[in-house]
Amino acid sequence: MRDKLHEYLVERPAGASPRELLDLVFTQPGADPEFGPRFLRALLGTDTRFVWREEAGTWNARLHEALARPLNDTAFVVVDLETTGGSAAAANIIEIGAARIHGGRVIEEFQQLVDPGVRLPHFITQLTGIDDAMLAGQPSIGEVWPRFLDFLGDGVIVAHNAAFDLGFLNAAALAQSGRALPHPHLCTLRLARRLVPELRRRALDVVAGHFGVTISDRHRALGDVRITVEVFYHLLELLAARGIGYLHEALDFQHHARDGRRFVCPLPRDKVERLPSVPGIYHFFGADGRLLYIGKAKSLRERVGSYLSNAAGHSNKTLDLIRHIADVRVQVTGSELEAALCEADAIRAHKPPYNRLGKHLPRIAFIKLSMGDAYPRLSITDRLSASKARYVGPFRKREQAEEVVGLLTRQFRLRTCAGRLHPDASATPCFQGQIGACSAPCAARVAAEAYREQVDRCLAVLNGDAQPAIAELQRRREEHAAALRFEAAARIQRDLDLLELLVRRQRTLGWVVGQQNFLVLQPGVERRSALACVVLAGRLAMRERIYDGAQMEALAEAIRERFSSFQGTAIRRNEVDGTHILAAWLRQRGETDGYVFRLESAAVPSGEVAEWRMACHSLLGTGARGAELATAVPE
Repeated sequence: MRDKLHEYLVERPAGASPRELLDLVFTQPGADPEFGPRFLRALLGTDTRFVWREEAGTWNARLHEALARPLNDTAFVVVDLETTGGSAAAANIIEIGAARIHGGRVIEEFQQLVDPGVRLPHFITQLTGIDDAMLAGQPSIGEVWPRFLDFLGDGVIVAHNAAFDLGFLNAAALAQSGRALPHPHLCTLRLARRLVPELRRRALDVVAGHFGVTISDRHRALGDVRITVEVFYHLLELLAARGIGYLHEALDFQHHARDGRRFVCPLPRDKVERLPSVPGIYHFFGADGRLLYIGKAKSLRERVGSYLSNAAGHSNKTLDLIRHIADVRVQVTGSELEAALCEADAIRAHKPPYNRLGKHLPRIAFIKLSMGDAYPRLSITDRLSASKARYVGPFRKREQAEEVVGLLTRQFRLRTCAGRLHPDASATPCFQGQIGACSAPCAARVAAEAYREQVDRCLAVLNGDAQPAIAELQRRREEHAAALRFEAAARIQRDLDLLELLVRRQRTLGWVVGQQNFLVLQPGVERRSALACVVLAGRLAMRERIYDGAQMEALAEAIRERFSSFQGTAIRRNEVDGTHILAAWLRQRGETDGYVFRLESAAVPSGEVAEWRMACHSLLGTGARGAELATAVPE
């Protein structure tokens, strides 16, 4: 037990509170406030590896006592390396730059080119300006190392992305002396993540630009050292503003996440690096083998790897998940769409504790014109239904849908209020009716026939006939411009731009959300299969794995059998996930991202089935067979 607590404190130079240590020992520490401190004093008080710091209220590893010194009285050595590649296991150092600073001043600088014993890759010469001729005759790392160690002395190492530089330095130390460098280190990249979270990127030049540091001689060791020195001074000021004035506090702080706790991910990095960069779903497991979380990814390696980074965007719940991830297992899929569908199935089946209900579904929005009402209304919804309505979308964000609703209400003065109307001349219209943005059918200010004409004009735009509306907007814009009402003319121009965007969207997606019956063919894993998704009445009705184009006839027969049963029925709860995912995919699909075929009716013509077969053969990589079939497709 003592060994476990000592290992924990070795990783935490600032120590840990009694409560934190008791949480490691007991599942339930108990209600007696005196028991915990007495227990720890009895357990650790006689062990020389531990020390109790009364003023801080923490237990510490004794080996860190020397780190409890003020930052302004600490010597730092800022280091940067240029290398032949990105991995210390397969690359060599070609230049070392360093600067010793103390008390806010640069005391001494160090710079040395190093002969790596191999030819430089072309991209390294392009990046750094260092070539083979410059390295010819330079000393080897074995000759440079003693001089660098003398310069380093007992200073605290500082570097931007210190893990990279320390990887090479420790490799050199092991080769020369058989042991890694014992020096503590601060990473300006880690510190920047905590101290300037508003930055989306924290590359050295980005952080330097944020602080107004002049950038020169970039990607040469000493040049980058001088930039890092200036960045480090700014970060020290931010540490002081947070009340962090001691070295052990700064060493601990750089490993903290945004929730104030230390960032730790038990998942082995080498396991993540072996994952494929393909679409799929991943399962996270705890140390006890319990399934914790299921997610989808466009690239499994990059997505799972993002959990290893102490990113400012991680929520508190995600950080808690990360601290418990001990293992990952993945399932490769042929596309992002298949990954999203498999993720929804897996979450529904296993209900992992860190998957919030519905959080895995993409965020989309539709505009709905409720044609079943005597006075149809415009509204925004997140799903298609079987009710009599006309839909526009899907939109990536609700805000985009709100902009279009605003445009349509301004143009056609349709109502947006909820519920069925019972026109009453004595009723007081809502604000929209009072300002003329709605024709106020609630107050009987427009006849049912006239309101239907407003709806018909709106439907004409949604059906692609937007020219009358565009001409009217252009006329109003010119009138405002002629009267020198330029702000009003600019507002009309924004409406014109939005209307033209709406028309383009309807041309590409209008038939899908209008008909709500279509077939999607997607590539499978390594082109050994294809995924067929059949959408009927707006919901995912069938999902089949296709291994040969000949299966298309059976698929067409299944569609014939099920088509009518789905029309005119409400979408059930277990169909919501697939509906959301397919709609989101349609919103963002690329021109080459699978195939979409209309299903006009239950009877699928043989010519269409032949087109499905050709598409299937294309996805399976059997294009020659598809070309042969092309001649069989009816005119």
